[in-house]
Amino acid sequence: MIQELAKTIQENPAHMDQINNFFDVLKERLLDTHAYCRQKVFQVYLRLLDLKLKFPQKRQDICQLSIRHLEDRSSNVRKYTIRTLSKLILTHPFNVYGGELEINHWNTMLEKLEAEIEEVTDEDDEALALALDSNSIDNENNNNSSEEQQQNQDEPSSSGGNQEKQEGTGGQQEQNSEEQQQQKKKKKVISPDQYAALIKMKTYHKDAIAFIKLIHASIPTISQLLSSKSKAEVLESMDYLVHTYNYKIDLALDGIKKMLHLIWTKDTSDEGKGIKMRLLSCFKSLYLEPDFKKSRKENVNAISKNLIELTYHATLGELTSLEQVLSTLMSESSIPPDVIEKLWTLYGKTNNTTPRQVRKGAIIILGMLAKSKTRIVSERLDVMLKIGLGPWGKQDLDLAKYTCIALQRLNGAKSNEKGRGIQEGIRYPLRHPMFSRLKAIIESETTSRQWFSLAQEAINTIHTLCEKPDVLFDEIIQEKTKKIFNKESQEQTDLLSVPEPLYESNFELAQLFFLVGHIAFKLIVHLEVLESAWKRKSQKQNQNTQKENDPQVEQDELEQVGGTAEDDIGDTIMYIREREILFGPRSLLALYGPLIMEVCTRNKVYTDPILQQTATLALGKFMCISSEFCEKNLPLLFTILEKSKDHTIRGNLVIALSDIAVCFSTLLDDNITFLYNRLSDPDTVVKKNAVMVLTHLILNGMIKVKGQISEMAKCLEDPDQRISDLAKLFFTELASKDNAIYNNLPDIISNVMASKIPEENFRSIMKFIFSFEFAEKEKQAENIVDKLCQRFLQSQEERNWRDVSYCLSMLPFKSERTFKKLIESWPTFQDKVHEPQVYKHFTEIIQKGRLQKAQKPELKALVDDLEEKIKKQRGPIEEEKAAEKAAEKAAEKAAKKQQPSRKIARSRGEESSKQQEKNGKKNKRKRNHDEVETDQEEDDFDMDLLDDDDDDDDDDVEDEPSDDEEGNDNNMEEVENEDEDEEMEEVVTKRKSSRRKERKSISDEEEDDEEEEED
Repeated sequence: MIQELAKTIQENPAHMDQINNFFDVLKERLLDTHAYCRQKVFQVYLRLLDLKLKFPQKRQDICQLSIRHLEDRSSNVRKYTIRTLSKLILTHPFNVYGGELEINHWNTMLEKLEAEIEEVTDEDDEALALALDSNSIDNENNNNSSEEQQQNQDEPSSSGGNQEKQEGTGGQQEQNSEEQQQQKKKKKVISPDQYAALIKMKTYHKDAIAFIKLIHASIPTISQLLSSKSKAEVLESMDYLVHTYNYKIDLALDGIKKMLHLIWTKDTSDEGKGIKMRLLSCFKSLYLEPDFKKSRKENVNAISKNLIELTYHATLGELTSLEQVLSTLMSESSIPPDVIEKLWTLYGKTNNTTPRQVRKGAIIILGMLAKSKTRIVSERLDVMLKIGLGPWGKQDLDLAKYTCIALQRLNGAKSNEKGRGIQEGIRYPLRHPMFSRLKAIIESETTSRQWFSLAQEAINTIHTLCEKPDVLFDEIIQEKTKKIFNKESQEQTDLLSVPEPLYESNFELAQLFFLVGHIAFKLIVHLEVLESAWKRKSQKQNQNTQKENDPQVEQDELEQVGGTAEDDIGDTIMYIREREILFGPRSLLALYGPLIMEVCTRNKVYTDPILQQTATLALGKFMCISSEFCEKNLPLLFTILEKSKDHTIRGNLVIALSDIAVCFSTLLDDNITFLYNRLSDPDTVVKKNAVMVLTHLILNGMIKVKGQISEMAKCLEDPDQRISDLAKLFFTELASKDNAIYNNLPDIISNVMASKIPEENFRSIMKFIFSFEFAEKEKQAENIVDKLCQRFLQSQEERNWRDVSYCLSMLPFKSERTFKKLIESWPTFQDKVHEPQVYKHFTEIIQKGRLQKAQKPELKALVDDLEEKIKKQRGPIEEEKAAEKAAEKAAEKAAKKQQPSRKIARSRGEESSKQQEKNGKKNKRKRNHDEVETDQEEDDFDMDLLDDDDDDDDDDVEDEPSDDEEGNDNNMEEVENEDEDEEMEEVVTKRKSSRRKERKSISDEEEDDEEEEED
């Protein structure tokens, strides 16, 4: 309908109202509870956005609605929402500056436009301003003339002063007129049509900026959707980020960098629609496709610039993902050779025109490309030695570091052959110029902390490429030690002089500790390489011998001999590692173990933070060499881990414990609690390291999953999003292992409950853990129900009741066995059902049983039985509460009703008490009083008559008459009684009728009050 009405909107403008009404209907349908309806709305939006009529205001509304539904619970709705946002960008009406949506450019143009509007004015405004100015001048002249006349009349003698004043006012008028003329000259007069066009352009720019800000707001959410489980949703998100990047949206680059992590997705690339294939195609279209409007040289420069810019401010994870993407593209020959040549040109320029960041980015990209093709760096080895390990490298330590990483690619591409073991790679002789340059840059004097990362990569390069790395390592350590400790002795002339310390610089000693620790760690790897090489060599010899000797008996004997040879090689390497490196009499590293322990133990003497950090790191690496050394120093390591106030030391030791667990898992099993304790460390980096280390160790089976895994569950609700994501990844991978979560679920629930975390966080944690289908088997679900119900008996707080019942409500309850077990456990929780939240959770359980598709009669009967028990247990409580509420309401209503008649009720009580006293005194009037009491049962108000008479009698009694008067009264009493009785009967009859009328009027008033309250 909108499409048809839009065709005739110019002929009949009234159709716009109908179109607006249809847009309102679509907006209302987005609130529909069914996802299919919301999905169809966005499909309609996609068709409407292709119309020639753009509907500018409605496009803004559609964009806001689309951003809102990026968080829709339906994956299909989110998919079409992203597609709608992409269509909004592709069909946007802001094409004045080539269609690009760079917000800084639009803001600049808007400022220029506003300045232009301030400098111009239209003809109508100019005429109006002139009229107003002439009127104001006339008024001022009139006012000035009237003031002058009045002053002349008042002060005829002061003519000289008036003349001066007139001259002053005349000069002021001339000054004002000059300023107005200058302002008029500044403003340019244009036609009203031109002025209106400028106003429209200003509105146009504001709409464009508002649209760009909405697109900016959508990018963070869509970047999160890249990790969605829905493949279609991920593909739509990738396309959207590509569109935003092409239209120069500022935040698009952040989304592109996050998109690179999808290269690690386990995806099957069927028909080229896989996530990896789509990522590679997106990367090609963004950075590698040439622009046919430009020349070849310009395209090469543009591609090189795009690749280098990806390294700016990139994290380690982003660089790792980028390396995998570029190496994959290079293996497919998708990188043009001209681009590689251009990168080498940027890196190898000897003048200072090339910025540091560009030179560093070029060698980073070249090192990534060389991962798949080694010849990229092998052909330019001299350039790397001249630039990266030469003067430019010494000035920029980051450049030298990434040059070392690029040199490591000379080792060759890693083979994917199974059973190949550790790769030996290509080795260079010890006296190669490369190693002398590496040694020189390690020994260079500097106080920059970047030296540590450079030294680490330089040692890695030596270990990877040198034939005899241990010899070169010995030279580096000895020369560094001589430089620090071997100083010329000076004779002390004064006995009271304080001796100088053995070393002068803490930073140099920290450098030595770092070198010693990392070299010791690399020696372990070197021994493993030698072991692997010897075993392969032994296997080849056995195979050659086997071919020469065909008999089966000799073959078996040779296999046994070969196996024995491999065992001997392994034993020899193990002995060297355990006894020679740290305890051998000729070992150089054995001299540094006590020195490192001394610095770590006496941390109050050696207080330099960098020295302490490198010493503890070296201690952790030494402990990975020998189990004896590790067992001896493990208590010291745990003490530092628990008591150190330096978060860097704690973070390093957490990683060191990971290496120790890989080398000597039995030593760490009994003390794994120290590692779990770091999950509650106040520092975010330490906590993140602990999560990563435990994830690695548990998922690879190096340590067993124990009850402390509940500390990992708490990290699911950590304020830091990175830690929360790592914890979710851990449980997702752990759920793929057989019964891993099921076996530890009771410990997780009990420990998380005992930690007293907020109830919302507890429910969020349990909801995530129970989302894994670990209780699909009937027996497993039955056991969990039984264990959870037993916790009701151990729980005394209502908070614990709510937590346990919430966990029960998370179970599937698909069979009658789970309901039967729940009913059998009824005594454990029957006294907890009165709690509202507990009752709500059991109601949800009953609802799950009702919603089973193939519901058996046995299951229905069990569900009904459970529901009846809960209602029966909760029924009296509900009735009592309802009765209490009803009683309170009735009391309030009665209090309001009794306010008008409260005085009458009080007088009735007084009358009844007086009547009882008079009955004891007046025995002779018993008959009349009996009649009055009979009438009083019919009408309570008859008692007032008797009260009035009693008051008179009481007054007579209070006078205390004499005996004569009392005798006369007694004689007269008999005569007057008969008359008195007759008069009393008449009076009673009259009072009855009056009281009845009074009662009737009171009842009418009460009914009126009730009606008013009901209204």
